[in-house]
Parts: sequence; C-alpha cells; structure tokens
Amino acid sequence: MRTFSSIVIAIVTLAIIACVRAQNGKFSYVVHSAPAIDIKRVDITPIPILHPGEALLTFEADLKRPINTIATALKIVRTVSGIKLPVNCYKVEGLDVGSCNYTDLCIVLKTMLPSFKPETCPAAMAIYGIDCNCPFKIPAGKLNIIQEKLVLPDAKQSIASFMATGDFAIRLDTSDQQGHYAALTVNFSVKPKP
Repeated sequence: MRTFSSIVIAIVTLAIIACVRAQNGKFSYVVHSAPAIDIKRVDITPIPILHPGEALLTFEADLKRPINTIATALKIVRTVSGIKLPVNCYKVEGLDVGSCNYTDLCIVLKTMLPSFKPETCPAAMAIYGIDCNCPFKIPAGKLNIIQEKLVLPDAKQSIASFMATGDFAIRLDTSDQQGHYAALTVNFSVKPKP
C-alpha cells in the first residue's frame, strides 16, 4: 500500500514529464517543450480520478538529465459546471498553495507532507530513484513506472482541498540548475468517491 507521499511523488514526476489531457475517458498528452525528457507512454486510470480510492499509473520516459532540484511555476485553472476559475497563490498554515512559483518542488513536498521522509518512504519508490530525501535523486536514463497502484486520500482533508472536485488545467514551467527542463499543461478530472 502506497502512502500519500508516494502518490504525490508519482504525480509530480508525471507532471514534470508530460502534459496530460483527459479525453474520452483516457489520458493523452501534449508537451509544450521538453529538452530534458523524451516521453514514451503516460496513462492513469480511472478517469475521473476518484478519492479516496486507488488509481493505476503508467509512465515510461527517457530522462536526458537527472531530476534533482526542480524549480516550478504553477498556473492552475479549475473548471466546475463549465465555469473556469483560476486558482491564485495563497497561504495555508504558512505554506504557499496553488498557482505559485516554487524554488524546489521537493522541499515543497517535504514541508507539506509529514510522511515524505526516508523512514516512511515506500520501498517500491527506490526502484524509480525516489528515496523521499531532498533534492530528488532520480537519475538520467529510462524511467518505467508500469501500472503502479496509488492509494489516494480524501483530498478534502488536505491543504489543497480546492482539488477535491472538478476539471483541472495545470500549467507547469520547470527548470533545473542547467536551465529549462520542461513546460507542459496537465489536464485531468477529479471527483469524490460516491
């Protein structure tokens, strides 16, 4: 059983690598630019993503550079009943949440998730170079996550409770110490489990 931190790591890895769009009940992806990554395959089921619940993640890519310190600018738009609602950057419990500029995505995860530490990091994540330490230490080369089962918590109980339901378009502009890493927009649907 995966912890919330492994879910976030897998989703962040997915977000850094691909632009995913919910379309006809499947994922498809569009990458604006990705000089550091060559994407082979991305999929997550079921769509919409249900929480609390389980999802299966498949992600295959060649990383041209390792993933270490990743600065990320997020722009989030939530659509509910056809109305697009931009999500601003705001503070919750002293932490930036939403459409913010983050200097190190790993430190953001470590700050937000108490379980993001080596003692509670799922052993299976080590296969992918994820040890719940900062900075990330995901080496360059093939990254093949095949049908990884994710246990999803109740989003309403997190500081990102705005993500509990709706259709989301998340623009990510990422960079590392060598420069531009990838720019993409992730689109997905989320709803509470009935």
